[in-house]
Amino acid sequence: MTSQTTDVASSAPLPLAGALRSAETELARLRGRIRTVAEFIHDEAYDLAARHALAQRLGLPAPSQAPAPARNGATP
Repeated sequence: MTSQTTDVASSAPLPLAGALRSAETELARLRGRIRTVAEFIHDEAYDLAARHALAQRLGLPAPSQAPAPARNGATP
């Protein structure tokens, strides 16, 4: 009886591995989309009201209304 259980258990991971790989690929794709949307939400080149509404609709942090800090020590 132990050998039958071992045979079933050893053959089970192969189909599950494919499903897991597929799920991880889908998750990576969705994370990429969320990252793209988050970049848009925090890009001050676009209308604040539209960015705020999108963030609220998607349950993401709202964009700040303060200007972004200067980069590389440059002054605005």
